[in-house]
Amino acid sequence: MTGRTIATPVRLTQTEHAVLATLGHFGPGEVSGYDVKKFVDNALGYVWAPSKTHLYAVLRRLVDAGLATRREVAQSSRPNKQLYRITDKGREVVRGWLDTPETETDPDRSVFMLKLFFGSQAGREALLAQLGTFRDLYEQRLATYDKMRAAIESSGPEDPFTYRALLYGIARARAAVDWADEALRALPSRA
Repeated sequence: MTGRTIATPVRLTQTEHAVLATLGHFGPGEVSGYDVKKFVDNALGYVWAPSKTHLYAVLRRLVDAGLATRREVAQSSRPNKQLYRITDKGREVVRGWLDTPETETDPDRSVFMLKLFFGSQAGREALLAQLGTFRDLYEQRLATYDKMRAAIESSGPEDPFTYRALLYGIARARAAVDWADEALRALPSRA
């Protein structure tokens, strides 16, 4: 035995991996939890978006695991700010996660789709109202993504991978709106 230790792989949830990759996206600089949440909402929301409270809990776990650092900055008129930075170990974990092929067979689980599947047992008007809400939310999402695409295309995409992920979000939102429009036509309010 040479005395060498073998590193055990770090097991993280998808959300923990995504938060860690978000920290890595900011490079070697520090970023606040608020800035991470703002980035996720504005630039990544078409792919993934955790709640604010979940995000802060994940940041704490990443620091505890040695995958990120936290530094407190005193502020006079507000609570102290926490600044986070990915560690070298964190970068290795992100790289390993990104380099591992996914075998996910169900990327689109939805509570609404589950309800729709069992729709014959529901109040028809209530379910159609939910379908309308589903459609409207995706239409709003599509408008947001189209604005993001226009802004990126006017300045030139900095990162072709990020841009392709945005195009996926646009295609998915457009497909959801088209599907909902057709479903609303096909499912009249009275049977």
